[in-house]
Amino acid sequence: MKPNLNTARLDAWDFRILTEIQADGRISKSELAKRIHLSASACSERLRVLEAVGIIEGYFARLSPSLTGGGIFVMVEVVLNRHRLEDQRRFETAIQGFPEILDCWAIGGRIDYLMRVAAPSMAAYQEFMDRLLQVGLGIDQYYSLVVTKPVKANSPIPLSALEKR
Repeated sequence: MKPNLNTARLDAWDFRILTEIQADGRISKSELAKRIHLSASACSERLRVLEAVGIIEGYFARLSPSLTGGGIFVMVEVVLNRHRLEDQRRFETAIQGFPEILDCWAIGGRIDYLMRVAAPSMAAYQEFMDRLLQVGLGIDQYYSLVVTKPVKANSPIPLSALEKR
């Protein structure tokens, strides 16, 4: 039986690999092997398996927010008009086409979604929201929370939850 995300058994070597690549996603395989004291071939094979089963979803570069010209980030709470599955699917599919929406999470509670939106200015953010409302995604209400400064961002995922599986 081929391991998958739910059946994968992780050991100390895997946790060392995951710790290192969360800290430095650009690390070479040979350097990774050196850091965790494992042969390059064994390290590469473990890395391949972690990718194949979906524990490692990808590698990304964190870009400077200053690329947006001193732009802003806004957390947007979204409430839909209706809560039918088809309405949720339409919303979730449509927002994939908006690069301004960096993240979007479905939320249980008083709101339906929480989005993180990037814009070069407040005026540009408002233009984006006006455009989003015109698309007809069934947005009943939205609340904007402007990020004034990052306090903690892009932290590694704690591996303690994986250890208990």
